Amino acid sequence: APAMMGCSPYKTRDQLLRELHTGVAAEVDAATQRHFDDGHRFEALARPLAEQIVGQDLFPVVGTEGPYSASFDGLTMGEDIAFEHKTLNDGLREVMVGEFTGADLPAHYRIQMEHQLLVCDGMKVLFMASEWDWIGDLVEERHCWYYPDMELRSQIIAGWAQFKDDL
Repeated sequence: APAMMGCSPYKTRDQLLRELHTGVAAEVDAATQRHFDDGHRFEALARPLAEQIVGQDLFPVVGTEGPYSASFDGLTMGEDIAFEHKTLNDGLREVMVGEFTGADLPAHYRIQMEHQLLVCDGMKVLFMASEWDWIGDLVEERHCWYYPDMELRSQIIAGWAQFKDDL
């Protein structure tokens, strides 16, 4: 969704259009694959912390709702609370200070979570960013709640309609 909306730092809208049109995705180099692998390891390590905050078990899953689909780092059985994990970095440290909320996060994260809530019809997302050492010990963790933003959701739905036309 962030790429479709033109605000992903990782992929442009044109790159996404080209990938979906041709069926050919960019190759992942070894360094990028290690980054992905670390992110999945950190996500798995963070899930028990998230479950303590949420007070329920969280299950990684891919969901669909009509033409929309989303990958969830965790979703409760009732599908009302989602979990999104990122590796903590300097950009997130800058915004995740004091009394921050999900509304303070960069647009690409908000779009991703709003799209997830569209798919699961959930009431909120626990956004967590954490850093772990090579042994698997927690170095640092920050989190906040993201709540539905119906104006952003409308923009995402309109964005997907335009994207389909452009594709």
